[in-house]
Amino acid sequence: MIYMDEEDEFKSYEEKLLQYGEKLSKALIEFAPNLRIIKFSGYDFKFSLKTLEFLLENWKGQTAISIITSDPVYEKEEYMKIINKYKNDGVIKDFKCIINSDDYLYDHEMLM
Repeated sequence: MIYMDEEDEFKSYEEKLLQYGEKLSKALIEFAPNLRIIKFSGYDFKFSLKTLEFLLENWKGQTAISIITSDPVYEKEEYMKIINKYKNDGVIKDFKCIINSDDYLYDHEMLM
């Protein structure tokens, strides 16, 4: 019988979230002409740095996207470097990381 400790379970869960993020990025690119806002938490998927860069690079030429998340990982320096690069390039219109769940759920400012 194989036993997994909490660290192994977390790593496996984290890997699944990254896989879901990769699959989602490809679907988002396919439907780019119809999207203006991407809003997500960190519970269902995560974009790795590579996947985020892939998504945004392939978004070029589309209408600028607004991104809203409640996952603080995207405020880390390495993510913000990519986000700011694509904001400067006009790929990202707006980026918000809203940690407070009530504000995240009901933030309509970027929806206008």
